[in-house]
Amino acid sequence: MDKNSSHYGIIHGDLHQGNIVFHNEDPRPIDFGRCGFGYYLDDIAHTILGLYPAQRELVIKGYESLRKLEGDWLPTLDSFNVMFMIENYSHHAPDPRETEGLKGEQPYAIPIIKNYLNGKPFLFLSKAEK
Repeated sequence: MDKNSSHYGIIHGDLHQGNIVFHNEDPRPIDFGRCGFGYYLDDIAHTILGLYPAQRELVIKGYESLRKLEGDWLPTLDSFNVMFMIENYSHHAPDPRETEGLKGEQPYAIPIIKNYLNGKPFLFLSKAEK
């Protein structure tokens, strides 16, 4: 991806459900420790990974109400999601308190990685699956 204003700029860097609080029913990001320049799809990947496919679609619709995703963005978003999963495991794996939670995620993580490696979609439901 080019580092142009359509794809790249100031991002949160760790925008997941735990870093969003609500004030008067409006979502507000917190914890800006990883804020900096990066690809917008990185923030989207962090945000949607723990969501169900239908919720992911709502996040994309909300995002696109402010900034249109250009070109063939879905394969790149897939890559950012897998990259975030690997980063997340690398961060949490050394902590023995995290072991059981990481093991519990494997039934979800393994199919995602298998689909990614086989070039199959995994973030959203196809029309046949809906």
